[in-house]
Amino acid sequence: MRKGEGVEKKMLPKFDYYIDESDSDIVALRRQDGSFVAAFSARGATRESIAEAAKEDYFKLIEVNAGSLNLRESNDQQRKSVRRSTA
Repeated sequence: MRKGEGVEKKMLPKFDYYIDESDSDIVALRRQDGSFVAAFSARGATRESIAEAAKEDYFKLIEVNAGSLNLRESNDQQRKSVRRSTA
C-alpha cells in the first residue's frame, strides 16, 4: 500500500479460461481445470458473448468463495462497478 492510500488492495484469485473447439459444431468455454462453463454454437459464438460468460462465471466463483476470502463487501462493490461499466 502506498502512502496516502486509505483502502487496502485485495488480491482476487486468478481463474484462467480456455476455448474447447474439439466439437466442430460447439465452442465450449472451460476453466483452467477443464470444468465446463458455457457452450456456444460454433457459427454464432462472439468474443463478447464468450467474455461475458467468463466474467459471469468468475463473479459467481468469487461470490461462492467470498466468505473464505474475506471479500464479501469488496465483491459486492466490485460487481456493481463492473455492471455499470458494461451497461
